[in-house]
Amino acid sequence: MKRFLFISMSATILLASCLNSERTKFTELTDATNQETSIATPIKLSGYTVSPPTISTTPTKTLYRADIILKGDDGLNDENNKQLLLHLYDSINKSDASPNAVSLFLFQTEEHSKSGMGQWVARLSKAKNDDEPTVAAQHFKIPSPENALSYRKSLTLEIRKEIFKLIIQAEDKSMQEAERKYPLTSFSNAEKNDTYQHQLAKKFKAGIQRKYSVDQKTLKAISLEGLEYNWPMPAMKR
Repeated sequence: MKRFLFISMSATILLASCLNSERTKFTELTDATNQETSIATPIKLSGYTVSPPTISTTPTKTLYRADIILKGDDGLNDENNKQLLLHLYDSINKSDASPNAVSLFLFQTEEHSKSGMGQWVARLSKAKNDDEPTVAAQHFKIPSPENALSYRKSLTLEIRKEIFKLIIQAEDKSMQEAERKYPLTSFSNAEKNDTYQHQLAKKFKAGIQRKYSVDQKTLKAISLEGLEYNWPMPAMKR
């Protein structure tokens, strides 16, 4: 089963954790003016790596899609992200591919790009009927000492990130095992699947609590912290 996009998964985790919180903010950056000099079709740029693109064609559309990985940058500067994506779009638009549709996704790290959870910080999209591309941004919190919570004193950032990954893996595993036992191809299995999935998730998360000597409240807080600060999620195991 293919993973949901990051926003959908965020909602699932927050609901499962019984937390009521503000969702990740999403902003359209509509000014698509690009005054930069065009460059050759990119493979690597200073501070960035552009993945090998995928180009899909139909009789009426040529779609160019690529991921851009930031190097040595927190990726939270909207204007920098916007200008980079527009710079790349200008190059791609003038390349031999001559696409009439483009999707570019900007990630903080390669790990973010491989999670399959839509953990991009900025995205450029241009449909075949659009005159200009649109750049959008997802906003995440910036770590601050003033926002430090009590549980962070005993759990380092590295340990909290590891716990966060284990929480995501527990969610994935519970979903996969519930699907194997009660396939959703049958409508009558829907309630059984949901109940079994929640039972397994609770069991797997209890194991994480024992391993790190944390209570359920701390586990929920780390789940929310990881979502708010866009910690990379592990790729789903098949």
